[in-house]
Amino acid sequence: MSIRRLILAICTLMCIAAITADAGERKAPRGKKKKKGDTEQVDTVKQEKKDKYKEAIKDAKEYPGLIKLYMTPKNELLFEITPENCGHLYLLTNRMVETSSDAAFTAGELICDPIMFRMEVDTSYLHLYLAESFNRVREGDPIEDAFRKNNRQPILKSFKIKAFKQDTSYLVDMTDFFKSNDQLITPQQYSQNIMGKPSGSYDSDGSKILEVKSFPENVEISSQLNFKSDPEPYLVKMRRSILLLPDEPMKTRYQDNRVGYFYSMYNYFSSDIDRVELRKIIHRWRLEPKEEDMEKYFAGELVEPKEPIVFYVDSAFPDKWREAVKQGIEDWQPAFEEAGFKNAIIARDYPDDSTGFDPDDIRYNCVRYIATDIANASGPSYVDPRSGEILVGDVNWFHNVISLVNNWRFTQTAAVDPRVRKIVFDDNVMRESLRYVASHEIGHTLGLMHNMGASWAFPVDSLRSPSFTQKYGTTPSIMDYARNNYVAQPGDLEKGVRLVPPLIGVYDKYAIDWGYRIFPGDLTPEEEKPLLNAMIDEKSGDPMYTFGAQQIFNTVSPVDQTEDLGNDHIKAGDYAISNMKIIVKNMEDWLYQDGADYMEIKIKFYNLATQYMRHLYHVFPYIGGVKFHDFVQGDGTEHVAREYIDKATQKRAMEWVVNQVLTFREWMLPPRILDITGYGSGDLDGHQRSAAAKLFSPVTLTFIAEGERSGQKGLYTLDGYLKDAVDICMASTLKRKNLTIEEMNLQNAMIAALAELAGIIKPEGQALSLAGGSSLAEDLAAMKKSLEEMERVASDTGFCSCSGHDNLDFSTSYFRQNNDLPTLSGAIARPAALKELKRILNTYKNARGSANARTKAFYDYQIDRVERAMKQ
Repeated sequence: MSIRRLILAICTLMCIAAITADAGERKAPRGKKKKKGDTEQVDTVKQEKKDKYKEAIKDAKEYPGLIKLYMTPKNELLFEITPENCGHLYLLTNRMVETSSDAAFTAGELICDPIMFRMEVDTSYLHLYLAESFNRVREGDPIEDAFRKNNRQPILKSFKIKAFKQDTSYLVDMTDFFKSNDQLITPQQYSQNIMGKPSGSYDSDGSKILEVKSFPENVEISSQLNFKSDPEPYLVKMRRSILLLPDEPMKTRYQDNRVGYFYSMYNYFSSDIDRVELRKIIHRWRLEPKEEDMEKYFAGELVEPKEPIVFYVDSAFPDKWREAVKQGIEDWQPAFEEAGFKNAIIARDYPDDSTGFDPDDIRYNCVRYIATDIANASGPSYVDPRSGEILVGDVNWFHNVISLVNNWRFTQTAAVDPRVRKIVFDDNVMRESLRYVASHEIGHTLGLMHNMGASWAFPVDSLRSPSFTQKYGTTPSIMDYARNNYVAQPGDLEKGVRLVPPLIGVYDKYAIDWGYRIFPGDLTPEEEKPLLNAMIDEKSGDPMYTFGAQQIFNTVSPVDQTEDLGNDHIKAGDYAISNMKIIVKNMEDWLYQDGADYMEIKIKFYNLATQYMRHLYHVFPYIGGVKFHDFVQGDGTEHVAREYIDKATQKRAMEWVVNQVLTFREWMLPPRILDITGYGSGDLDGHQRSAAAKLFSPVTLTFIAEGERSGQKGLYTLDGYLKDAVDICMASTLKRKNLTIEEMNLQNAMIAALAELAGIIKPEGQALSLAGGSSLAEDLAAMKKSLEEMERVASDTGFCSCSGHDNLDFSTSYFRQNNDLPTLSGAIARPAALKELKRILNTYKNARGSANARTKAFYDYQIDRVERAMKQ
């Protein structure tokens, strides 16, 4: 080899060695070595990031917990997000803590819909993904991949990462989210959907983060938000909570229309089913025996739950009422004993501040005293949407609910109970009613809906029995709207008749057992279903264990009503009205206050008039009414979804209603009441128009016609019903008696309704006044307005709005939604109505000769305007 070639080979080997050495120093993914300069550059970047992280949290106060929080001296809120935080689901909730105006909100309310989310981080952003649970697929199903592609979880919000430490933690500035008016959590999301709640514009200068707390399972952030609004601004303090959801959801239990539980719904996709299945799961607490007590529980021994349900009672409650509220909470203990648990629900006072207790901490269930003039109480709760597990329950106790219970007791029992014949009740009397309010609202927080059909289980005369009422109260369910015993008569109290609802009814115990009973074995919801059905079958045929869903839009069933008692509303109404006559005669003496004006008497009289309206309204649904039945295949019951009210009962109801609206003024509006209240003698004449509107409404006639074609026995035909209804309204005319003002009002409204049914007039909108106008259309509008007002007042209890629970929530509640009713063919209704109109005119013409001047003028007027309308 030449020297030249030798030198070239040596150089080549030296270059290879140099390249190999350089590669060994790099720390790239392929394991090559970095050059000294590159190493220094990477270390510099690391140091800069580390310094940036340190700089961001410099002098900040640290809050370790579920998510580590930092509050900087500049009032910045920083979240430190770790990979561990990204492996779970969370619930974000909003609570109104304080407000400058209860017209906007009330302190203590849980507002806005809760948001279930998960977190993910990338190199630049923290993303909050909406963890949607409404669409679900069977795990391992062949369609699962296709399902996932069509059900991606969207990003709710993204936050720029402020700084990070390698792959261990990410620092995110959350100040604007919790301080500003972000659409996801703004209280205006709630207020704008409620009439009377102001909106206003967000004022950033007057808003700030006030306080943060972080615990092992939740994060609590308090913010002050200011809004500029007309006529004045309002300021609120919000508490936002981030709650860690369990990694293993509670086992679900399927909803059943025969037992009244709030529920969540979801679509279930599976190739095993020939459709998308809508599943409903009930809301309930995760109540489980301790592991060591499982065998005792399944052997039938009462055991304490692993985690009892604890409610804390607001320290703002006056001492004289506090014990009644705590009793109302623990009254549910016997119900849970039916399900195998003792001491399952516990009432405690608010602990003192030294314990770290915070009523706005999402972990605590509280009965909150809200000092506003709202006459209400509510029992909302938040649930895990995956399982229906109740995570937190609250009772919002508005101060003026006391006015409701005062008015109820006076209006419904003053004729029987001397203790309530006063403006301010004795403490022991008030405690009876407040205990009932607490028990009812706690029932909602346990998952129970209103059972509006419960009171139908009791024969009316049983409500006058000392032994029966002492055992059962006024209804088999505290979840009913059955208040005080207005059926009881003078002297019954002294015999031992109970005047107030039960502590907890037999239905309530049965419902808690059905919802919370645990069965041996690791059963699926499908495997539990036969066992739950057996519990219902065991009580089948006993009306005390029947659930009656609340009716909305139209009350067409006499069974499931609010504020009613007993299974015969005509008989119950007679008892109640007999008592009301006593109250009207004596209320001035009972409520006398030397030197006071008559405002208290006017208030009590207004409530008395409202109570009377309810008794009328309770009988209305018998007319053209139905009874609804829920059932499942193979349950051994007669499967009739709609059972129509028989002819004899309907005729009895029509006669009772017409008699009431024609005679009530004699006792309800005597001259002395008019003198001291300032009411006019015609202020309640709308009752006659309401009665006519009910008797001849399209809804009533539709159900009459439906019943006629149903094949059920003993029912009205449409023609037979219209003839009887007209004859009942025209009883005095048919007997050739002169008409009273009330009878003229009734017949006037009847003719307007029939004229519309016959198609000879069209409504002209609102009448000029409640008294009606000169045209049939104006009278028709006045009649409809009277009925609508009666329905509103009769159903407006002013107590207990729940669902979600603040409003009727169709997504979590089972209601009779009577807005999609069958329609009556005009080809049937118009000839029948026109036939009756012509019969009325002939009757008037025949009666004119024996009538006095006023009655004759009425007949002539009706004949003239109907005949003119027929010619148009």
